[in-house]
Order: sequence, then C-alpha cells, then structure tokens
Amino acid sequence: MFSKAKKSNGDAASPKGDARKQVPSIISASLRIVGNLVSAGDVQVDGVVDGDVKSRTLTISQGAAVNGAIEADSVYIQGEVNGQITAENVVLGASARVVGDVVHSKLVIESGAFLEGHCRHLAVATVVEDQPSAAAEGDAPSDVEAASVDSQAAETEPAEETARPREATAA
Repeated sequence: MFSKAKKSNGDAASPKGDARKQVPSIISASLRIVGNLVSAGDVQVDGVVDGDVKSRTLTISQGAAVNGAIEADSVYIQGEVNGQITAENVVLGASARVVGDVVHSKLVIESGAFLEGHCRHLAVATVVEDQPSAAAEGDAPSDVEAASVDSQAAETEPAEETARPREATAA
C-alpha cells in the first residue's frame, strides 16, 4: 500500500510532469538584460532585453521591449520588438510594435498592432533562399523552373496547331 503511494508521487515528480507545470522565467519590469537569452522553457519579458532571445515560448508584455532577434516555437507580443522574429506561431497583440521581419507558420495580427517589415511563411522562406543560390552559382534551372517552362511550351504549341487547320479550312 505504501509503495503504490510512493510510485504515484514519483510519477508526479518525473521530468515530464515538471515540464508541464514549469513556471516561465520572468524578466521583471525593473530589469534590463544586456546579452542573449537562451531557455528550453517559457520566457516572459516585462522589462528590456538588449540581445537575442531563444526559447520555447516567449511573451513580451505591454511596456516591455526586446532589441534583437527572436527564435521560438510561439511568440505573443504586446510590447516592442526591434529585430527579426522566427517562430511557428506569432501573435501581435493590439499594443504590439514590431520593427523587423516576421518568419512564421501561423501569424495573427490584432487590430491596432504596428508592424514594419516583411512577413514570410516559414516553409516558403527555405524554398526562396535555396533558389537564388543555385542561380548565383550559374547552375542549370531547377526541376521546378524547367517543368514550368516545359508546361508553358506545351500549352502554347497545341494552340498554334489548332489555329492553323482552322485557317486552312476557312480559306
């Protein structure tokens, strides 16, 4: 009977159990960090961070600021960001002010948010970056480019062939 109780307590204290109940690291409103932040968990910024931030989830509260690049799974911004944001899910709250590019899979921009920069879908960004490098090296066009050229030629040629017999029958 006592051993079962110990096992259930041991399960609750397992690393997986702790990760679900983990409290976020909080940068308080009176704190200014100069340097990069790296966390495997959640980070909430109420103060100012002058540096890059990398975490699982990042919340930037109203009145807070991050001056640097952000890389996370999820980002919720009510404050100010000066730098590129790369995340699966990005939410710009009504009081958000972002100056920099946003690379995302899902993006929500609430009414009143300010964004100055480019928005790029995460999957598209990798494809776009690969194509110019091949063109710069002078390689042959990619299979996608070659296929589109072939399909355009195939669409054009039959139209010309069908036009000629009609002209011949009309004359």
